[in-house]
Amino acid sequence: MKFKRFLIVLLALASCVALSSCGDSDAVVTGNADNQYASRIHVLASKSGQLTPPLPGSTTNASWTLTLEGLEPTALWYSDRPSQEVGATALKDYVDPAFWQSAYGQVNPNATVLFKATGRDDIGMAYLSLSRPIYNEKSNTMTFGVKVLNGALDQTATTALTFTSVTLNVLNNSTDNKEVSSYVQYANQATLQPTAVANQYKVMLSNAGPNMIWVDNAPGRYSDSRPMSFFFPQWPYIFKDSPPNAALIGSTATGKLKLYFLTLTAPAYDEALGQVSYTATLLGQTAGAVEVLNGAVLNIDSGTFSRFPLPGKGTGYQAFSKGYDPSSANNSYIYFGSDIARKQTGSLWGNQSYLSQSCAPYCRDDLKKMKEDGINLIRLYDWDPRNDHSQFLDYADSLHLKVVVPISNWLPTQGANVWDEQVPGYFTNRNFANKDGTDWHPAIAGVIISNELDMESNGQYYDNAIGLVARFIQEADTRGFSKSVPVGVPVTFVPRGAPFAQGGQNMPGWNQFNRLLTDPRTAQYKDRLMLCPNTYNSKDYLFANAESTGEGWVQLSYKQFGVPILFTEIGLSRAQNNYTPQFVQDQLQAALEYQKANPQQLLGAMHFQFDDKVWKQTPDDSDSEGAFGMYHHGAVVKEIQTVEKDYDFYINEAKGNYGILTIDTLEQTRTYAPVINAYK
Repeated sequence: MKFKRFLIVLLALASCVALSSCGDSDAVVTGNADNQYASRIHVLASKSGQLTPPLPGSTTNASWTLTLEGLEPTALWYSDRPSQEVGATALKDYVDPAFWQSAYGQVNPNATVLFKATGRDDIGMAYLSLSRPIYNEKSNTMTFGVKVLNGALDQTATTALTFTSVTLNVLNNSTDNKEVSSYVQYANQATLQPTAVANQYKVMLSNAGPNMIWVDNAPGRYSDSRPMSFFFPQWPYIFKDSPPNAALIGSTATGKLKLYFLTLTAPAYDEALGQVSYTATLLGQTAGAVEVLNGAVLNIDSGTFSRFPLPGKGTGYQAFSKGYDPSSANNSYIYFGSDIARKQTGSLWGNQSYLSQSCAPYCRDDLKKMKEDGINLIRLYDWDPRNDHSQFLDYADSLHLKVVVPISNWLPTQGANVWDEQVPGYFTNRNFANKDGTDWHPAIAGVIISNELDMESNGQYYDNAIGLVARFIQEADTRGFSKSVPVGVPVTFVPRGAPFAQGGQNMPGWNQFNRLLTDPRTAQYKDRLMLCPNTYNSKDYLFANAESTGEGWVQLSYKQFGVPILFTEIGLSRAQNNYTPQFVQDQLQAALEYQKANPQQLLGAMHFQFDDKVWKQTPDDSDSEGAFGMYHHGAVVKEIQTVEKDYDFYINEAKGNYGILTIDTLEQTRTYAPVINAYK
């Protein structure tokens, strides 16, 4: 099973489309709609259909057209949790303007459409926004205006995509301006085994995944795919208030498409066997006996979610090789801006150079090494938006690594006019946006602006960073980007200013956090922010007993501010007198355990760092700044002389010095084992 962007090849299905439902077929709703219908998720089925692109020469905002032919006579529906209602609505009533207005208001609903494309035996999926429903009862056809979301189809296509065996899952809209997502799982086969409890079944999905998909309910429009293992640890967080409802669709042994509505509890995933199981309560009544379903798709209703993996096993990454020094980086093109994620440094983070000269056979492939080390989250430090970073993010995404992307310290030191010039550039497909520039790149979990600018004595630059946070979020909202990417400002872990704790203690970071959250420019975005401390304190201070309070710093800080925390740096230098490998392992294990129990409070921990600072490292770890890494820089194995054509833009500061990219070996330090022990 493979994915093609978000035109997703899921699995093989039979072609029969006669839909048997577990919904109450007598519960047909009339056209007298009211807002009780806003929680309903509708499922439509048809024998065939097509997606037709706009006519050549149409505006870029022109809609596609979705046509469904040979429809089942009703739109089956189930309610979003916590309600457990099911039913059916006649098609002519479903498209009635009064019903549509009641169900969706002024916001066009999102939907997933499953189908078998002409000439293929597998099932594809696209993610759409629907508008202008029209039903022709005589010909039994229905059309929608369609906006194809997140690159689900080739936007330059000129011919229609035709298909059969169509099911359209129309999501209800989210409320209260809160972003929520619905989830799609798939398997070769699904069985429902009766339990001792009436109307309760053990649902088993065999040969499931290995990936799953989630899509935003409108007005959101984000979509993503991740391994099944990414999802199940988040279940208690996503569905903490009530268990989800779901629609299970597949074909019976006779080729008939059948649908069950369920409420799901007790999820279990056996990754080795590729099996997913739930305890499920059947909603409504079945059409005939419960049957085995082949080519099963499970649509699970909506809940909040985090882009951060759970647990978030992170690392700080800026692993330039020998020859790099930040004090002289801007003297050459290759190191200009200290931007490790640009394509020109692919010889270090990836398996190809993106330069005139190849890195083979010595490409360092750091991202793959991270994956093998159990890391799933990366924090970056510097980022020049003039560079192309799509290759880095694409490669990270292919390895299921999430990235916290940065805005470097330089930009907060500039004025608002420079921000207005620079900030829009971060929302292109060379930087933070997906390929179509419509939303965040799927690899991105969060954004951090600057690093430790609170160290400035007069606080001006930290104040500027707070203003830049507001400017950045405003730009994201103007462009309609998802609101689920939190923004933070990494700060030092030292007491500053007035006390905020109940006992009068001036807790590390609290003054800085208070300034961020109460500033009139950012206060309105509190639910979009994260707190980002850089700490080297012990697990006991962080999670058990800070300042003799009997509670850990994390518990106290979340109680004080109610905003999630991401440790943007955590670890200890090997040059410190109190360093032991166990100290670092305890820090990380405690963070992972706390996050698993309290995912709404802690987003993860970024071990500082992947490698020793190459310009600071010493053989005896005597320089504390050069002795944090899992890896030490060893011998240089290749030097690549870069040339003019390797670069996209030219700058006076580098004075024509294109520079040499050195590829060195990475050798494990004493910090390697404790990080591996914690993360694996």
